[in-house]
Amino acid sequence: MSFGKRNGGGRRSAKRVTAPLPALIITMSDRHPAILFDISEAGARLRARDAPSKGREVFLQVGNVDVYAHVVWRRGEVCGLKFCDPIRGFDVHQLAFEAAGASGARISRKPSFTETRSSIETGATP
Repeated sequence: MSFGKRNGGGRRSAKRVTAPLPALIITMSDRHPAILFDISEAGARLRARDAPSKGREVFLQVGNVDVYAHVVWRRGEVCGLKFCDPIRGFDVHQLAFEAAGASGARISRKPSFTETRSSIETGATP
């Protein structure tokens, strides 16, 4: 006997990216300052004092992204949004990049061919 879905997967089809950034959830009557936890092309998870209730239509502003969404779940101050129209993958990764810079995390890059060759010749780390 097995549990869960036979073919795997869950309700989430878009890959989420961790991006802790300040955000703003706007409803017809209120503005809720929030912290974005993670985001995908299809939705986001945020924390906001007095987060809007399930079913509410909202407008999310975070970084350079402005998007209409619906609150699909809420647990205390944390809520999940589903975007009315998916955002671009570029925007998702740009927010993750901004979050890494805001947190002081070191954003690594591959060393260039010249740096790699030089390090091999000198025995140093690029």
